[in-house]
Amino acid sequence: MTRIDLLFARARDGDAEAFAGWMGSVELPIRSRLQRFARAVDVESIVQETFLRMWVLARDRERELSGENASLRFALGLARNLARAEARRLGRERLLPPEDVPDVPVEPDPPSDPGLRRAILECIERVAKRPLAALRARLAFGALAPDRDIARMVGMTVNTFLQNIVRARRQVAECLEQKGIVLGEVLR
Repeated sequence: MTRIDLLFARARDGDAEAFAGWMGSVELPIRSRLQRFARAVDVESIVQETFLRMWVLARDRERELSGENASLRFALGLARNLARAEARRLGRERLLPPEDVPDVPVEPDPPSDPGLRRAILECIERVAKRPLAALRARLAFGALAPDRDIARMVGMTVNTFLQNIVRARRQVAECLEQKGIVLGEVLR
């Protein structure tokens, strides 16, 4: 059983944190698969609707998903069908990719790059003090708590916290660029 399968199984038992972990694991493959629909629909709304329906499915005890990465495969098909239905509803069928073009397989967990990980960690350590505190708190609690609660934990107002997150992200991006890492290529 894969990590995605384990997270979805725990979500079926009502574990909201496991579902959040599942969403984090499948978001990139879903977004990648939906790129070809971007001219016809709002991909963000399709992703959100897919997650909402998958949460409902996780709570449905009568519906079973079987096979390796079954929840990911189901979510990918669901996202594709939602995108096509939304394009038809908006009268944008002409912008849809042809149906007979096979989907490119999407790996749920892309292989890690230890060099990139090391560079990111080094750049995070170079972030200024207050933005670093905000960034570390967001990384530690971002999936578990809303920003207002995280801001309170680090003794900042929400606005200050968010400004520090923006500063931290900018500093990490600049550091990575100085190391020769092109973010546009890494984030594909």
